Amino acid sequence: MQKFLTSCDDIFLKYRYLIWFILLLPAFFFRDFTIPTELKYVSMVDEALRNNTLFTFYNHGEAYADKPPLYFWLLMLGKQITGKHMMLIIGLFSLLPAIGIAVIMDKWFKKFDISHNPVISNLLLITTALFLGLSVFGRMDMMMCFFIVLSLYTFFRIYKNEHSPYETWLFPVYIFLAIFSKGPFGFMIPVASIVVFLIVVKKIRTIGNYFGLKQCAVLCGLCAAWFLSIYWEGGNEYLNNLLFKQTVGRGIDSFAHKEPIWYYFPRLLWSFAPWTILYIAMIVKGIRNKLFASDSFLFFVVIMVTNIVMLSLISAKVDVYLMPIYPFVVYLCSAIFHKDNSEKSVNISLIVQAVIFVLFFPCLLIAKKYVPYQFNFTLLFFGAGAFSISGLLALWMIKIKKTSKAVTGMGFGMILLLCAVSFSMPQLNKYIGFREMAEEGEKIAKTENIEHFATYRFGYARNMDVFLNRSMERIMTIAELDSLNNLPHKTILYVRKTDIRGDEALSEWLSSKELKWEIDENCWYIVGGNE
Repeated sequence: MQKFLTSCDDIFLKYRYLIWFILLLPAFFFRDFTIPTELKYVSMVDEALRNNTLFTFYNHGEAYADKPPLYFWLLMLGKQITGKHMMLIIGLFSLLPAIGIAVIMDKWFKKFDISHNPVISNLLLITTALFLGLSVFGRMDMMMCFFIVLSLYTFFRIYKNEHSPYETWLFPVYIFLAIFSKGPFGFMIPVASIVVFLIVVKKIRTIGNYFGLKQCAVLCGLCAAWFLSIYWEGGNEYLNNLLFKQTVGRGIDSFAHKEPIWYYFPRLLWSFAPWTILYIAMIVKGIRNKLFASDSFLFFVVIMVTNIVMLSLISAKVDVYLMPIYPFVVYLCSAIFHKDNSEKSVNISLIVQAVIFVLFFPCLLIAKKYVPYQFNFTLLFFGAGAFSISGLLALWMIKIKKTSKAVTGMGFGMILLLCAVSFSMPQLNKYIGFREMAEEGEKIAKTENIEHFATYRFGYARNMDVFLNRSMERIMTIAELDSLNNLPHKTILYVRKTDIRGDEALSEWLSSKELKWEIDENCWYIVGGNE
């Protein structure tokens, strides 16, 4: 058995990136676009393709200047290659950067002889809640995180004089690509981390080695080319929106995502789940045993502390803004865990987590009775069973003092649960996306020769133009609804049930209309046609 386990470890070590890729890829196979972001992004890309714009983006005619173009270019490229938007292709733009981050961190540890178990480090990173979530959703955050980690790794190589000459040119390019992926945080996070680190190690006078005339010229030149392209394509108003409203405005007194200064601290507890207690135990151990003295670990700590403080002071706050610190927290804790995982606090943290895993399956059995929808739980039960069994195995491994195996087992238990959920997505798509609602409306429209589609105060529904291949009118008042009755043709009207319940006038107006389809909180009616 020992020989078999050793062989498995060797296989995982050699092919771990491919294994992570294969195990996480099903998350994109059967899933619809999520409503708030993925569907909106592909709708914006379609609008840009129709308008022949590359640097300025709009959502149904409204400027959307808070996101740079790199991610949208990739979505455009995916559609141009395949002829349509495919969740599988879009997912690669998150999954590949996530695995790329693990590759960079592994190279960092290998380059500077930091002892760790690469399989456990990768597994901890991939299964940390927020990192896992952004790995399987179509957003630009993971891409920005990849370029930030790459820029910080390149800086550290230059700092240690372990770099190639061309890397001094690539360093500002990586920072620009981080900016070009998500915006100003791609600049603020690496630059603040580097400056504070140089102050801590009392080498701030060497900052010209990293941000000298050459690097500043490259970074400023790339940014200037981008801004000029925006001005040429979208004019002064769009450029001002990008540079001042979306950058300065969000930082000082945000019009969106404005939160108190302490916002991140309680949220870090769940976003590092299920390993939160383990990470806390490792950081406490590192402080107590003075394990942060090496340059690499000191730099990791500086990155963590600097960016938590800096981003807490900024007015706009969203959980994903802190994503770039996650690889450094995880790998720092993984290295400490590898050095010594025999402490009582480590065992307690893992036992608590394993017990939660064990209880998941029976809790799901109980919860099944209260699910109001028809749902086949077979695959989910399989994943939940594997999840709970991994908890039982972890408890056994802790008992026989094979703590590393406990972490590995629970990590794979999480991924197997994700795979089970992924293969269950066809049943869940009607609750997370609009494809089914749009396609059902399109069928009725063809049958009854309906050409007009509209939404009532339902802004996200307009992004169904991705499926309908036509624009949708957005109606905001009852008077505008009344005008539909005077049209010679019928209209398919999409409405949220929350609006119907909260608006007595709307409820009364719809009482005489024909409800054709409903699911969860969404429904649509056929109205008008000279009723």
